Amino acid sequence: MEARKLVYALALLFGCMGQAWSQVVPAGHQAAVRRFVVETPHFRVFAADPGLAQEVGQMAEAYRKHLALHWLGQELAPWADKVPVTVQSTPTMPASGETKYTLVAGVVRDFRMVVCGSRERILDSVLPHEMTHTVLATHFARAGKPIPRWADEGACTTVEDQSERNKHDTMLVRFLSEGRGIPFASLFAMREYPRDMMPLYAQGYSLCAFLIAQGGPRQFIKFLERGMQDEDWVTAVSENYGYPKLGKLQTAWNQWVSDGGGSVTNYTAVALGYTRDTSATLASATLPQPPSGLQTASSSVSPVSSMVSMEPMTSTTGKGYYQDQFQKHGTPIQVSQPGPMQTIGGTLYR
Repeated sequence: MEARKLVYALALLFGCMGQAWSQVVPAGHQAAVRRFVVETPHFRVFAADPGLAQEVGQMAEAYRKHLALHWLGQELAPWADKVPVTVQSTPTMPASGETKYTLVAGVVRDFRMVVCGSRERILDSVLPHEMTHTVLATHFARAGKPIPRWADEGACTTVEDQSERNKHDTMLVRFLSEGRGIPFASLFAMREYPRDMMPLYAQGYSLCAFLIAQGGPRQFIKFLERGMQDEDWVTAVSENYGYPKLGKLQTAWNQWVSDGGGSVTNYTAVALGYTRDTSATLASATLPQPPSGLQTASSSVSPVSSMVSMEPMTSTTGKGYYQDQFQKHGTPIQVSQPGPMQTIGGTLYR
């Protein structure tokens, strides 16, 4: 029987995609472009700056190891081929990235990655975001399908630099105030990116942070594994976090956001009286410490050094970060209540 293939495009933003390196300059000027290639055990990095190419290669290897330990508790097995990573960078370029791969018979192949932005944002946000895509894609390949979009993008956003995560926190408040929140029943059913994509990123990140703060990153992976078995997310939520229904989880998350974010202690299933099971203990969700003083071409850069806490930022006024934002945008507005289960986006061909 002919193998069935799935090709997924997993993107942080789509601003700088869609062209090979040789097509970046006008026709006839390719000879003026100098491209440097740096090879590491798992990556082949292409960049105009040899120093940045070396830094990206070293950081990619470090992130591959430490993010796998963070999410899975173990390192990834070697990939069949090296992953090409194209770097596009200027000091003022917006941060964005894309990771593509092919899934054949439960195995991921042909990873291709593009990272764009300033040097700082590439190394502390875009690269760990895209590397988390590769970790999750590799781990869940045997399921033969991608993890839900909200969980994929949300989990990847939790490992970005605080400055980037703050943008999602701020956007979430604006989206909820504008009535653009996504009901959980619809959110959990999404397999493709919706037309209005950024609410998916902001809400997905917030929900991932909310769940990871309750049980840690590896409990979150177990939750995804259970849900992807048969798409029974009600059971997955109940077994891993104690909420009896998606609506109960949404109500708790709604209240947490409305109250200003921060600690999730008062919003867990145990605190709300849904269960007495305390096996999913609260976790600070910190990344494992990488080797100290990783040497790069131009400086000493330590991966995940600025990404210690996975929880949304706290307020400087004591009211909670979300509450501060709500005051700037008007009265607190909660996301709409869950509606009928539905699939939004394109068709997934298997």
